Amino acid sequence: MHNKNTIHELIREFYPYAKKKLGFTEPCRVFLRENKENYADPLGKTAYYDPQGKEIHLFTTGRHPKDVLRSFSHELVHHNQNCRGALQGASATSEGYAQTDKHLREMEKEAYLEGNMMVRDWCDTRKKDNQGIEAHRGDGTGDAGELSGIPNRNNDREPYLGREPDFVGPGGRRGSRGKSKGWPT
Repeated sequence: MHNKNTIHELIREFYPYAKKKLGFTEPCRVFLRENKENYADPLGKTAYYDPQGKEIHLFTTGRHPKDVLRSFSHELVHHNQNCRGALQGASATSEGYAQTDKHLREMEKEAYLEGNMMVRDWCDTRKKDNQGIEAHRGDGTGDAGELSGIPNRNNDREPYLGREPDFVGPGGRRGSRGKSKGWPT
């Protein structure tokens, strides 16, 4: 069974590839979240991007690491859209926004296409180079973070990947399961 360390290592290795491919320069923060209530809902959230905080929140409970990686890639496309100003003036995302707001629908189309293809290309390249995902056993001992250029939590120039069991709030402090600062649960 895969664990959170496996997901963490994959994200740390994938991030530099995606950053270069998309071309954004502003960092984002990444939070790995476990949420059993969300997991129990067949139509629960898989991830979301907060453009004001430049944060990606990934729900990991019960998900295959590659599926979480696809969600991460999708949200990185939204981060890139935000960095280039394409999300400025967009209405707040509420139920049905992708069906009612033409601009946001186009943003979603781009995120689905570009995000999924980036993961496909990255995985195919790794398999070709015999660096398959099976090398990640999730023991947390790999040096992928050092190679990726993603520094530790004390350096805000690049994303912080929260490794705590449930939720990491602002500045890497344990939060109240997403209920503080208006973050959705």
